[in-house]
Amino acid sequence: MANGMKLSACLAFGLLGGCQSWSVRDIDSLPPTASLPPTSEQGKVELRYFDNVTASSIDELTALGRFPDNPDEVSELARLEMLDNRADQYGGFVRGFIVPPSSGTYRFFISADDEAQFVFSTTASSADAQVVASVPRYSSRNQFDKYSSQASPIFNLEAGKRYYFEVIHREGYGGDHFSVAWEGPGITQSIVAGDYLYSYGESSAIYPGDELSKEGFSLGYRVGYFDGGQGLAFNPSYPPLDDDQDGLYDNWEEFHGLSASDSADATSDRDNDFLTATDEFRFGANPGSPDTDGDGIPDGVEFAYGLDPLNPGDARGDLDGDGVSNLDEYNAGTDFTDAQDVPVKEAELVPGMVGQYFSGRDLDQFFFARLDDKVEFDWGSGSPGEGIPNDVFSARWVGYFQPPHSEGARSYTFRARRDDGVRIYLGGERIMDRWSGGSTSNYYTASRSVEAGEPVPLIIEYSESYGGARIFLEIQDGETGQRLPESSVLLTTALDAPVSEDSSGDGIPDSWALRFGLNPYEQNSTKVLNSRNVTVQQAYNEQLDPRTLEPDDEWSGGTVGSSPAPEQPPVEQAPPTSTTTVTLSWTAPGTRLDGSSISLSEIDAYEILYGQSETELTERVEVGPAETEYTFEGLEAGTWYFAVRVRDSAGLWSPNSEVVSRSVE
Repeated sequence: MANGMKLSACLAFGLLGGCQSWSVRDIDSLPPTASLPPTSEQGKVELRYFDNVTASSIDELTALGRFPDNPDEVSELARLEMLDNRADQYGGFVRGFIVPPSSGTYRFFISADDEAQFVFSTTASSADAQVVASVPRYSSRNQFDKYSSQASPIFNLEAGKRYYFEVIHREGYGGDHFSVAWEGPGITQSIVAGDYLYSYGESSAIYPGDELSKEGFSLGYRVGYFDGGQGLAFNPSYPPLDDDQDGLYDNWEEFHGLSASDSADATSDRDNDFLTATDEFRFGANPGSPDTDGDGIPDGVEFAYGLDPLNPGDARGDLDGDGVSNLDEYNAGTDFTDAQDVPVKEAELVPGMVGQYFSGRDLDQFFFARLDDKVEFDWGSGSPGEGIPNDVFSARWVGYFQPPHSEGARSYTFRARRDDGVRIYLGGERIMDRWSGGSTSNYYTASRSVEAGEPVPLIIEYSESYGGARIFLEIQDGETGQRLPESSVLLTTALDAPVSEDSSGDGIPDSWALRFGLNPYEQNSTKVLNSRNVTVQQAYNEQLDPRTLEPDDEWSGGTVGSSPAPEQPPVEQAPPTSTTTVTLSWTAPGTRLDGSSISLSEIDAYEILYGQSETELTERVEVGPAETEYTFEGLEAGTWYFAVRVRDSAGLWSPNSEVVSRSVE
């Protein structure tokens, strides 16, 4: 162990008194109930403190008889954080409303020492609130990524609307704090400021949040809304008309062709949208239409995914953020809420053929690829394009022949005139080879019978030696002799296609292979086209040009059924570490604070608190009850401070030992 140091704390310390007995506070000594402010005010929220709390969990804190209405102290926060290092063994409670400045998606984060929960409601009602983020043990100040539970799910919130929240905080010993941050439209991760906070006042509790009250309001609203829509007179009588006692308003039943005297029709589903008449009444939907809002998604599906059967706009939404609309997900049969379950994208072909241009007679040095509408060129003594010499060059056109007939087999003739060489491949078969020799003014022909339906892979290769350069290809109907229009029978994969086939099954998308002068109908993955022995597959995986190994910043496509490769995550530089080790040792306690003895079997664990500030021992490590020393390795250079505390089998913690320090080189 290089440069090992032995740092001995050799401390004897006892547990808190009361491990064997508990003192119960007399009910008459509880502090008076804290009254709520008369109104909800912007810019602040109340923080209620509950002192002398020995609870070991938030559940125990909230189960106390004095929580939440009998705090020992009440203060105000102008932002959602408390950084006071106030005391030991207490609880804190904040409640109020958050009002977003803009509509959009928001996420919340919480940090705390020791334990905290952020409770959030998607309405102004506390009845809808649930724990959405938590710190199960402790974190450093504003450290929001120690536990995955510290981040909430994503919420779609509306500008100017109130959302109820709570912060519940429990402190044991040592440092204490909590903070709640958020991020959303125009807001980077930051503490929730007072501009967006409203206190919880007496006016906040005017409308009960229990389910029975909400259901009663909903029923009354539905009845009144329906009567108003039908021009009926105001009728405040209670209960509403329901002769058959099926829970459906009689006027609504009669309007939609149901019977006000038949309770069985409450469970009927006349429009087969998987919603009963009772469901349709509750949602305000039409029991005679499977798609009330006409957005293409049935009412039952919208309900199942938490959409609104009365809002046609949510069909254009994207619940899982995968870039596919809810309507497209429904039509494709994929899960609206699973970003990994996306519709399989179909590879699209475009008219023409991709021409790949090379210097050398045998497709030697690749220069560029482009989309040509047909293979019909006369370059004379010139060049096909920039960088290509006037002589000694070659080209390859890649695409498909789409037979125009609708059924059975039919013969087609491929006619080519070239100066100097041509080869034609149809469906992988070489049907013409005039690479050298023969007249340069004659047409050469090859006929093949082709089945109707799917396009057939087609490749034309051309070479030029010296002098004139030209290549002409035409395709004729074998029965009529008529020339077929290239725009309807020649198809290819676009060079910028977002998704394409992998025709050879080698893991390389056709569009990527075409861009870099490869034949997509061949196995290319193991080929090496550079001097550094990097295969085509490796180049594709790393988004490099397989020939030059330059970064390929333009590629963002994939194969059918795949998604584009994710961006490379940023690499964070680790801080320098030291080879010095520090060993901390201690002596097991034999007594408690009240002088009574404690046996080794009653010790549950030791916790070492450490950090680079004597007042902020934010790092912690727990060791077993049989251990009396611990060695630290790889600490950053600087001065480190250490303390030890012990937990007994009842879950009670001792105070921290005295703080000792060591300088690490």
